[in-house]
Amino acid sequence: MTASQERYLPAAVWTFWDAAGLFLAGLVGSLAAISLGIVFNGGEELTQIPLLLTSSIGQAVVTLGLLAYMSRSRGAGSWDLDFGLRFEQSDWQGLFYGIGLQLVVTLLVTLPLLVLMGVDDPPEQDVAEIVGSASSLVGRLAVALVVVVVAPLIEELLFRGVILSRLRRGFGPAASIAVSAALFSVFHLIDPDTRFLVPGLFVIGVVLGIQALRTDRIGLAITTHAGVNLLAVVGLFLDVGV
Repeated sequence: MTASQERYLPAAVWTFWDAAGLFLAGLVGSLAAISLGIVFNGGEELTQIPLLLTSSIGQAVVTLGLLAYMSRSRGAGSWDLDFGLRFEQSDWQGLFYGIGLQLVVTLLVTLPLLVLMGVDDPPEQDVAEIVGSASSLVGRLAVALVVVVVAPLIEELLFRGVILSRLRRGFGPAASIAVSAALFSVFHLIDPDTRFLVPGLFVIGVVLGIQALRTDRIGLAITTHAGVNLLAVVGLFLDVGV
């Protein structure tokens, strides 16, 4: 066990209640933003791209605001010390790690599982459907920003910044990584159509957890997560003729 694994984010004081509060607050922020968007849209439901953007922005604003409050009120007042949010120059390589990880998981986990279960046409995720519907350049760039930048940042702050740090205070590195990865994969079942992706998401969560413990921060995990999502987005764009 390395020193960084033994002392992962030692200044972090977060509890599982904090993690649950962040999750619920993000959900409330997302729903509130959608409601406001409908109001400003004259009472009409938002179309797919505006819905994704509005929901993601609402979730991000509320989650980041709550994290900032937690850091100031109960933490060390540092996003690095409290959540491991620090980047180093070499972290750009994480994009390539993520692309490779996505390929490996798809070829060795997801596709064999679908074949084993006899699923020829798995249901499409809500996000995948929205991404595939983006036809304009502006729409595609906006979707890519949300999926490749915003989502990895928010999810890594929650799962590797808060949850993994709490788990590590009570469990060994292997158990902490496994539990955080399991929670990460189950979290995506908010969209039931991701059920076929859960095993692959668990593997991705394990890799991200290992990166966090080895580096004692989440910068590399964020860029790797971004790489995973980047390949998925590019693949969906190619399907619609980008």
